[in-house]
Amino acid sequence: MIKIVSPKPMKKSEMMENLNIRYNEREDIWIDFSREKIKKALFLDIDGVIQPFTEYRFKYVHNDAEMEQLFKKLEDEFEVDYREFDKYDVAAAYYDWDKDAVKEIKRILDETGAKIVVSSSWRSGTTGDYFPFLLRMHGLQKYLYGYTPIFFKGLPKYEDIKRTRSIEILEYLRMHPHIKKWVAVDDIDLDVDFPKNAVVTYPNITTSNADKCIKILGKLKRTA
Repeated sequence: MIKIVSPKPMKKSEMMENLNIRYNEREDIWIDFSREKIKKALFLDIDGVIQPFTEYRFKYVHNDAEMEQLFKKLEDEFEVDYREFDKYDVAAAYYDWDKDAVKEIKRILDETGAKIVVSSSWRSGTTGDYFPFLLRMHGLQKYLYGYTPIFFKGLPKYEDIKRTRSIEILEYLRMHPHIKKWVAVDDIDLDVDFPKNAVVTYPNITTSNADKCIKILGKLKRTA
């Protein structure tokens, strides 16, 4: 069963309650954010794609004055109290997500009409509850369609598939047969499972990586 949700800001206590329910029920988690029958999907990892691995990661977190200034700025712009979210996630998303990498993701989506399905571990735990609002900082939330499933009951069996993330993607595609074209963008070598549908990036997505994604998904047909 896929749950269609509308993301809304929550208090820390609400996020923890949601997390406890999920872990206690031990039900597999399927989340979409729309009932739209999309035809193209970009399975998006975060680390190694738009979040480079760098020694500067989280360097602002321990500066309370600077973090409070950031929280105020975000609250004024988005009417969301980001103080309720993990400050390490907020700082990483705001300061460390590579602006050029984000532009390349937007270019892929705008030129192909694809939507984002988050395959990153950022979709799990309490982070999954507020992750749409991290995307919002960079103008990406409007492209968000869903999360790949999180399995509590054990992974489905696929012969010759080597990566757990690949199985999660395949299961998502199985439950969304209306998706006809797709690409997985990840720093994990998913090309061992998807030689025609995976683009491996590191330390972040490049223009040539994005061009390959566009070729796989196909450009939108423009009407005169």
